[in-house]
Amino acid sequence: MRSTKTIPIGEFESLVLGDKWLIRADSNFDYAKNDPSGLVLLDKNQRRVAKVLDVLGNVSKPYLLAEPMASIPSGKIFLEIPQRKHSRKNRR
Repeated sequence: MRSTKTIPIGEFESLVLGDKWLIRADSNFDYAKNDPSGLVLLDKNQRRVAKVLDVLGNVSKPYLLAEPMASIPSGKIFLEIPQRKHSRKNRR
């Protein structure tokens, strides 16, 4: 099983484009270095609630566009970041 790290990423803002979620995201996260597109969002109970489609807006007020997989969560939303396994080089 893959190890993951969860970080708080923001809160639900509104429904857009019919059924997509707009999430007011944390401006302290480096979206240029760590693109969250395709990653899963979790609610406060660590249940998968949505998948990130895109990052919108500017760096001071970013938003995430997400495809819902469950009902709208209340409170903080967390981003699930898969961790890479460190490979050990064979030493001779």
